[in-house]
Amino acid sequence: FGGSANTQPTPDMLKLDVGGYNALLGKSYGEIAAASRSSHASQGFGSLSTRGSALEHFKHLTGDSATQDIFEELDFTWKRIAGSAKLHVLIDVARGKYDALEPSKSVPNLLAIREELKRLGGSDALTKTWLEQKLKEVDELILASTGLWLEATASEYIATPGSETVVTFQAVNRGGATVQLISVNDSTTNITMEPNKLYTFKTKIKLPQNISYSNPYWLNEPLAGGSFVTKDQKQIGQGENDAALSRSFKLKIGEQEFNVSRPVVYKYADPAKGEIYRPLEVLPPATVNMPGKAFVFTTDEPKTIQLTVRANTDNVNGLVEVTAPSDWIVNVLNPEVKLAKKNDEAIVNVTVTPTKISKGKLDASLNVNGKKYNQSIQRIEYDHVPHQFFLYNASATLERFDFKTNAVNIGYIPGAGDDVPAALRQAGYAVTELTDAQLTDQNLSQYDAIVTGVRAYNTNDRLQVHHNKLMEYVRNGGNLIVQYNTNSRVGPLAAKIGPYPFTISRERVTDEKAEVRFTNPNHAALNQPNKITPQDFENWIQERSIYQATEVDSNYTTVISMNDQNEKASDGSLIIAPLGKGNFVYTGVVFFRQLPAGNPGAFRLFANLLSLPENAP
Repeated sequence: FGGSANTQPTPDMLKLDVGGYNALLGKSYGEIAAASRSSHASQGFGSLSTRGSALEHFKHLTGDSATQDIFEELDFTWKRIAGSAKLHVLIDVARGKYDALEPSKSVPNLLAIREELKRLGGSDALTKTWLEQKLKEVDELILASTGLWLEATASEYIATPGSETVVTFQAVNRGGATVQLISVNDSTTNITMEPNKLYTFKTKIKLPQNISYSNPYWLNEPLAGGSFVTKDQKQIGQGENDAALSRSFKLKIGEQEFNVSRPVVYKYADPAKGEIYRPLEVLPPATVNMPGKAFVFTTDEPKTIQLTVRANTDNVNGLVEVTAPSDWIVNVLNPEVKLAKKNDEAIVNVTVTPTKISKGKLDASLNVNGKKYNQSIQRIEYDHVPHQFFLYNASATLERFDFKTNAVNIGYIPGAGDDVPAALRQAGYAVTELTDAQLTDQNLSQYDAIVTGVRAYNTNDRLQVHHNKLMEYVRNGGNLIVQYNTNSRVGPLAAKIGPYPFTISRERVTDEKAEVRFTNPNHAALNQPNKITPQDFENWIQERSIYQATEVDSNYTTVISMNDQNEKASDGSLIIAPLGKGNFVYTGVVFFRQLPAGNPGAFRLFANLLSLPENAP
């Protein structure tokens, strides 16, 4: 229940103190929650920890009511499972005998629990599912209590269908339990493992020719209405793919046998970070990457696009093939590719020329002995997340559209990171990314317009230092376009952004097809040098606008209004204030999504903002 000025907790509501202290963790739940929020680095959610009592209130809506605890009168014990009386006793005994210093002492008790779980079976599907889950958890407890270390590592982290990789198996019994290693990867060993002795086995494994690529399963099918799709219903809810390869260790602990599966992973030593693991990746023999997902043409002049072909195995020889609609002229200048070694790369130049105003798709592939490979790869590698990648079709949008601009030289102040500068360069602008030193020392009048990247005021404290200089730039005839910032740390009191006050809200329009209404149709932003029409808001992606302006000072002008279905209309997605000879603009319109996607209407509207005339009406 979220309290507000109009909805305060009432005495009949159930109260729960969520500010408790967990002695095992040495932290309060408020501290844990704050650490979780602060780990959400990309959104600027860092927060102070809270300690001490924190009451949450719950309002009864339907069903049986609770008076003391939200879980009262709910039975979470094994009594819910018929015939589980013996299991209940065995669990109590195991808890009582647990020794944190010698957990292997619990193995006999856990083995008895495992045997009883198998005996119980399940009379209905739900009970059977829970028993299977608990059996897996008991197996994990037994392995943890024995101190067993079981691992399978590949000699390289990239493999291709049909290729061979050397896999090293290692096993150590680090506890006091008696463990017999019956087999490794179906090869019989029959070893009674000596305490703390490392056993190592190596073998070559050939990957099947029909093995799937290691692409995240939720990206293998096209989106459906903004939702991910998978053909395998069992995958729904999985946080990541199953391992590309898994291999088994067969063990005997006490009188019971275990088949323990381990993913085949890659392990290496980083000089600064030590031991690092990453998944084994199954990739196509070669990937073909384009330098963007959209290429825009504002004239009929040709552009050269550089494709990067990378080998994921030795001896990749083929021809690059590129296709486009018939009204585009495509010429592959150096189509033959010969890559002798894995990880070698070749740059292939392709010239593309439009013949008229149109749009289409540019598709590329590498033809190797009649088989075409048309996948690109995007890697995500940061210290705070595991190594990740995804594959996607080597395809890009081609757009030739009518476009005018009165601005040429653009200064760009980077924010949290976006692809707007590259998109502007494609449209013919000269873009200079401005550093703190340049903002301090340069005469900014050389720029027809200055743009701040998304969340620039959230991420760059120095913009407050440069506020007066930026305002003076506007007074002298420049146009300053501020893309969206979040309201977590920015507002009329926390940061100076524009020449007049406004508040950054959390209001947004998430429907990319939402109607856009022109509230000031004669304003230059909608007319000069490009005439903006409703068609310019067609084929937008993902959303319309975020973090819109509210409580806007009367010196600002608004020009468009929009809203999601069943929500109030908002005109805060684009506000403009003339200042001296220039103009200040704050916009929540998602140009950072539309420009890299090659959306013509977004380019035309953005060009108008860059080109706003003095005292724009």
